[in-house]
Amino acid sequence: MNVTRLTRRLALLSLPIAIAVAAPLAATTPAHAGSNMAKVDIVAEGIDMEPIYVDSRASGYTGSEQKAHKYMVRVFAKAAGQNRVWKVQIYGIGKNNSLFEKNVGRSEGWDVYGKSLEVHAKPGSLSWMTTPKTACDNLMKEKIAEGMTKAQVLSNDRKTTALAFIGFAAYADTKRNNKQGDHDSAQGGYSHLDNSAYQVRVVCRAAL
Repeated sequence: MNVTRLTRRLALLSLPIAIAVAAPLAATTPAHAGSNMAKVDIVAEGIDMEPIYVDSRASGYTGSEQKAHKYMVRVFAKAAGQNRVWKVQIYGIGKNNSLFEKNVGRSEGWDVYGKSLEVHAKPGSLSWMTTPKTACDNLMKEKIAEGMTKAQVLSNDRKTTALAFIGFAAYADTKRNNKQGDHDSAQGGYSHLDNSAYQVRVVCRAAL
């Protein structure tokens, strides 16, 4: 049984973007009574300096290129009691994909799994608070409100930012089940989740 809980993501979506960008999510997934996981956490550590480019034509911005970008994150999972972490995964929230996955195989498992990881993802592989194209559209609205024409806005490349989400899942089970590779129980198949908001550079290209 795989239980997905996006409470923290939904709570973050209600916040102004400036608050979300100012700091990584502070709270981590809480341990529930009887849980086999003590803590799960993911934080953004940076991003490559190459921006996501959004193309345009005379009518406006058309969409972002689908080139993969590098995202650097720090993940942490600690099992509770005598349990051990047997699998970790980084994924695009709501995308049913896996950007990184590792399991212990037939061994007792990890008491703690903590690593800095680098994942590569295309824009379409992630969920966004503000997509790159929407960020460019918003920038155009701001410039037009300041008195520029659409043609003037589209005459030059312009810079802005967008906000993506990256999810982290960790699974724990007993040492015995881990050694046998048997995770059919409700506890062993339960995904303990956390997510991080990630600010991405965007270049809104001039219309050719």
